[in-house]
Amino acid sequence: MKKDKKRKAKQITLSILKAIAYSAEVLARSFVDQKGLRRRLKYGGLLESERLFEHLKRMNEVGYIKIKRKQNQISIKLTEKGQIKLLENSEGEKTDGKWRMLSFDIPEKLRVRRDNFRRSIKRIGFKQVQKSLWACPFIEADKIEKAITYYKVKKYVAYLIIEKSDIKNHLVKMFKNELNPKE
Repeated sequence: MKKDKKRKAKQITLSILKAIAYSAEVLARSFVDQKGLRRRLKYGGLLESERLFEHLKRMNEVGYIKIKRKQNQISIKLTEKGQIKLLENSEGEKTDGKWRMLSFDIPEKLRVRRDNFRRSIKRIGFKQVQKSLWACPFIEADKIEKAITYYKVKKYVAYLIIEKSDIKNHLVKMFKNELNPKE
C-alpha cells in the first residue's frame, strides 16, 4: 500500500513537472481561475484537483519548482532540480548510434555530491563500463550538463559523445535490454 502511494506521488510530481516545463504560463494563469483549473486538469485520474495546490506547495518546498507571487499574479518556474528530476525519469529512449561517455574523479571531500551525481546519472540511463567510465546510448543523456552544473562537479567530469569505439560490442551487450526490449 505504501509503495502504491509513493508510486502515485511520483507520477503526480512528474506529471506536474512536465506540465510546468511545457506550459508554465498557462498553469500559472489558471491559478487565478481555480474553477477553470479544476475543470481542465484531471491528469488521468492521478490527482484530485483539490489537492493540486497542496502538491504544488510541496514541490516548491522540495525545490522542483519556484512559485512567485506578485500582487495578484503567480508565476511558476521549473528549477534546475526539477529539470534534473524530469531528465532522470524521461521515457525518451531514442538513439542515434552515438555513445555518451562520462568519466569523473570527484574527490573524497565531496563524497555526498559525488554519490548524488552517481545516483543521478544512473537514473538518467548511464551504466558503469569501468571504475570511472560510464556510458549511455540515449540522446536524452545529452542533457547531462544540467546535472553536472547542478551538482557543481564540472571540473571533475569529462563528457564525450563518440561515434566509434573498440568496445562497441561490449556496450551493446550492456544495453541489450534497453536497446532491444522485445527480446
